[in-house]
Amino acid sequence: MEKTLGYLGPPGTFSHEAALNYCKGRACRLKPFATIKQIFAATANKTVDAGIVPVENSLEGSLNLTFDLLAGNIAVKIKGELHCRVRHCLLAPPGLKIEGIEKVYSHPQALAQCRRYLEKILPKAAPIAATSTTDAALQVAQYNNRGAAIASRRAAELYRLAVLQENIQDGPGENKTRFLLLAPEDASATGRDKTSLLLTLPDRPGALYAALGIFAHHNLNLTKIESRPVRGNLGKYIFFLDVTGHRKDARLAEALLETKEKNIKVKILGSYPRAENCE
Repeated sequence: MEKTLGYLGPPGTFSHEAALNYCKGRACRLKPFATIKQIFAATANKTVDAGIVPVENSLEGSLNLTFDLLAGNIAVKIKGELHCRVRHCLLAPPGLKIEGIEKVYSHPQALAQCRRYLEKILPKAAPIAATSTTDAALQVAQYNNRGAAIASRRAAELYRLAVLQENIQDGPGENKTRFLLLAPEDASATGRDKTSLLLTLPDRPGALYAALGIFAHHNLNLTKIESRPVRGNLGKYIFFLDVTGHRKDARLAEALLETKEKNIKVKILGSYPRAENCE
């Protein structure tokens, strides 16, 4: 049966690329949304069967909005993840050369991922934030005002823009973005799973040390730990953890029971198969 998958649109974004990769071999109908918050809402109220959202980039780190929405939403679980290559291109209307570019449009994350390139190649061009990389490409295509866009090659094809340069992201290594698959329920155990957790700790010395020690005691590997401030409460933090294993695995289930006994609040964000890689 065909499933509806929400993604951060419009078509041509890197989220669109990730959604297309996820749908290979699956019966999917793609539905674009203007914001990540809308994808969470559509998944929660079952307007879509699932949603795909960016959460972390190998160059620029975590996307805080996605973490905040995970923390505040009880109707959405993480059902999967993908690690996708991001190849940024400099796009412009046909005929515009690099030396004639006065503005560069893109999503703030993309601008940040290409910061050194812009400083070196286009130091006088003004960076202008757009709601998505594709929105940047659309603005450049529509207004043709000596502006260029940082977006995907697919966006260039969709909106008839010229690719001036490819792979302009900073850094010698691969630029990869981690995407999460959201759904009303998480995934069944596969034997190669990961579980994402949200910890709220009691206000006492050594609370974080004690919480992490529980996972170590049960020989569980924590692959990620990240703190986020509690909104409106300066100095207080919540902690996002990724741990190997499924929440129904005996060792992890015992560890989660122990956290409850020690007054450590744990929200299970979802158990799911470890990353599928996409190109």
